Amino acid sequence: MTDHGFDHRDASEAVATERVALAERVRRELALAGLPALRSDQDDQAGALVEVDVGDDAEGGVFVDWRPDPVLTRAAVDLMQKGRYQASEIAYNGAVRAHMQQAIIGILRSAGLQADEAAAFDGDLRPLSVRVSAR
Repeated sequence: MTDHGFDHRDASEAVATERVALAERVRRELALAGLPALRSDQDDQAGALVEVDVGDDAEGGVFVDWRPDPVLTRAAVDLMQKGRYQASEIAYNGAVRAHMQQAIIGILRSAGLQADEAAAFDGDLRPLSVRVSAR
């Protein structure tokens, strides 16, 4: 395990390897369902962003976030930065992400994976993320 300071430790290599394999399975299952399944280096594209958190803590694991089209995402971010929190683009972006969160949970569960709202595990850290684990 690597100590990065701030009481953060990486999970063991075995756990990290399991998480990477699980993330690949998640990408494969989402692709089979017809959804673009992205890695973190493809963050500027629309689709299901699958990430591995290698932390050796309760927040570590495999997570999926839906990324709407970058045009909508940029518009929502720009409006939030301007303090226009009631703008329709922000509400629409949130609605799309929330609906896709539930769809992704359903797809992954039907593929035999354990998938839940990440907020159920870590509160507000990942409010619209899906946390995935093997059964």
